Amino acid sequence: MFNTNVLMKIMLAGLMICLSSASFARPVDVDVDQLKKLMAAGVVVIDVRTPAEWDKTGIVPASHAIMFFDERRKAHPQLWMQQASQFIAPDQQVAIICRSGTRSYAVGEFLAVRHGYKQVYNVKGGIKAWLKAGNATVKP
Repeated sequence: MFNTNVLMKIMLAGLMICLSSASFARPVDVDVDQLKKLMAAGVVVIDVRTPAEWDKTGIVPASHAIMFFDERRKAHPQLWMQQASQFIAPDQQVAIICRSGTRSYAVGEFLAVRHGYKQVYNVKGGIKAWLKAGNATVKP
């Protein structure tokens, strides 16, 4: 025979575990047209590529160039958070861009899961898609 009090506590604990793991938002993929709309609404954009990549292509106008992975693909999460936190807070929307969308998705997950950012956007296709669509860039 089950004690209903114990059963209720077990069910509540299970629900809490499910809700806590689901509470971490994942980055939402957006295309460059959606990025433009987000930027017009005031969303902060951070370019996580390397300085050599920024010099080669430029960056999205009004975005912030803050390298996350160096040229040897080594991540610098603490330094990056120190720099990025000057422009973004967990309750703000932020869009992350890289060359093609892979590194930016990883950084978006880092923000959402490790730091509790609620609305993180990943630019699908990255700066390559931005340029392919005929959009301008600026030097960082």
